[in-house]
Amino acid sequence: MGPTGAGKSTFIDVAVGRPDINAGHDLTSCTKEVRAVRYPHTDGDRNIVLIDTPGFDDTFMTDVQVLQRIADWLNSTYEKNIKLSGILYFHRISDNRVGGTPLRNYKMFNELCGKDNFQNVILVTTMWDIVTEEVGSAREQELRADFWKGMIGLGSTAHRFEGTSESAWKAINSLSAPPLASRRPLQIQREMVDEHIPLLRTSAGRTVLDSLSNLMSSFTGIFRRFGRGRGNPTLQLGSGPLRRLPSSSSTLTSSGSSGVGWSVGTGTTSTSSSGICSVEGYKMDLGPLKASLGAAESARVHCLKNAIAPSLNLARVIEVKLHG
Repeated sequence: MGPTGAGKSTFIDVAVGRPDINAGHDLTSCTKEVRAVRYPHTDGDRNIVLIDTPGFDDTFMTDVQVLQRIADWLNSTYEKNIKLSGILYFHRISDNRVGGTPLRNYKMFNELCGKDNFQNVILVTTMWDIVTEEVGSAREQELRADFWKGMIGLGSTAHRFEGTSESAWKAINSLSAPPLASRRPLQIQREMVDEHIPLLRTSAGRTVLDSLSNLMSSFTGIFRRFGRGRGNPTLQLGSGPLRRLPSSSSTLTSSGSSGVGWSVGTGTTSTSSSGICSVEGYKMDLGPLKASLGAAESARVHCLKNAIAPSLNLARVIEVKLHG
């Protein structure tokens, strides 16, 4: 498991000795479904099944959809009394900071597994070929001492995947592979199968909703900035597209005591101490806003959907006017 582009599919393809036909070579996701690959273990006595999963922060799916697909597979196998020997969590050593998406992925992974299973988690760093040994080692040490400290303290171990079959199998063989009778279900399996808790009320599901809530809070400032000053245009929110009343002019302007002027129709902005967003800022925020609405719709969380939809309507009006 791990974020999109962390090297999960490449790891499996290298481990089983086949061309990385299923692996992506950029940050565009390539794994859409949970994929199981059976392969003879190097000890010659057993088979091992490696499970590839879609990454969170997927190019084409929301985090809720990714979590749903992973949960469906985990719950289906658990109901058949099939339990995992362990989980490999992938992290790009090329990332120069741990925040935003990587942090959200890590939190979700923690809640999906549960602390009781940390001893069966292997933390795998990838992309060692695009950093120097000095830089990579420094980041690895920081991960161990800070970001991963809690998991390592509860039994997780860390390994490097350096793009070779040897490094892949070193990580795989570090799993103890306990007998089936002593294997524990993941936290999300216990919650959904044993306790019959709906996905979005599980610990992992609530983490997704918290992420959406945090994203929504970042957009409340947009409306506050629209509301500053006097003489703002009247905006009507309804079931249809957002529209300005009564004028049909292609320019939105805001003026008042703050002295802020904003012309969307021309694609330019002028700002003062009011802190109004730039046109570039709105363009950058439109993608995450669409993703949030998609997540809320797919998860059928109507309160979030109803909260996000007006923001998206407003952003779409801005987008249309910028390209008009």
